[in-house]
Amino acid sequence: MSLRNPERGLFSVKGLIFSLGLIASFIFVGVLYGGLIRPAADKAALAQSYGVEGASSSSGIFVILKDYEQQVCISLFLWGIMILVYKFILVHSEATALGRFAPESEGIDAEPEVDLLSGSRSISRERAGKLSDEIDEKSARPDLKNKILPYVMARGLERYHMTGNVPETTETIMGRLEVASEQQESELSMLRYLVWAIPSIGFIGTVRGIGVALHRADEALQGDISGVTNALGVAFNSTLVALIISIVLMLLIHLLQSGQEGLILRVQTFCREQIIDKLYDRDEEEAEIEIKIKNTPDVPRLQKDTTLK
Repeated sequence: MSLRNPERGLFSVKGLIFSLGLIASFIFVGVLYGGLIRPAADKAALAQSYGVEGASSSSGIFVILKDYEQQVCISLFLWGIMILVYKFILVHSEATALGRFAPESEGIDAEPEVDLLSGSRSISRERAGKLSDEIDEKSARPDLKNKILPYVMARGLERYHMTGNVPETTETIMGRLEVASEQQESELSMLRYLVWAIPSIGFIGTVRGIGVALHRADEALQGDISGVTNALGVAFNSTLVALIISIVLMLLIHLLQSGQEGLILRVQTFCREQIIDKLYDRDEEEAEIEIKIKNTPDVPRLQKDTTLK
């Protein structure tokens, strides 16, 4: 992701997943249903009508999945998996970028991408300006482009170079991280919609199945209950498949959200320990000097009093 250049447009990776990914998932699932699931379900129904119980039990999964509501739910589930995989790859790439700038905190035996201190124990304003330019230059590389940590570091050091004020620098860094966290949260809205939409589609199948069963109630009164049982099977199977899919999808969304929040916390910890805590606060030093001057005795006045005596 990027705070400066978020992926937009139909031909970006995100745009292709949200547009072509949806179309591809419906096409793939449609081919799968037309070539495998519905023929197998029809064979199972035919075998059951002839009393071949073994054949029907072996194809029970196809009977459960054969209806249109289940097909739509599985198509949306596949689309959600595509979005989740893309988001997990983004989180992994951000963690890799963090490891390049903070290899020790990530348990990596390597040299950091940027030496923040460069032999000193604090970061001066001049050093902050040079570091900001160096990080911006490295951020132009394809493997570090649009990553959270380099962008936040560069903007924080740039602010300190301009103002020399540590509180303002801290506010800049934490504000950028808060924006990054809110952006990640907003990008999960489509996945949350899918978690709501899939069970709703399952309930549509339930309503349709119950409606068909009620329509065929007169057949059941005459002794033919096959129509009613088939309709109730549609009702219960659609709800069953939709609820299972939503449970799995919600689990994956929680895992993704946990990874994103953990990434922001790790970046925040790194920025506080390696940048904010090591900034050279000129205002604080000047205040300490003023306090020392006020507490220092007036030496010329003492000398003058001694001379008079």
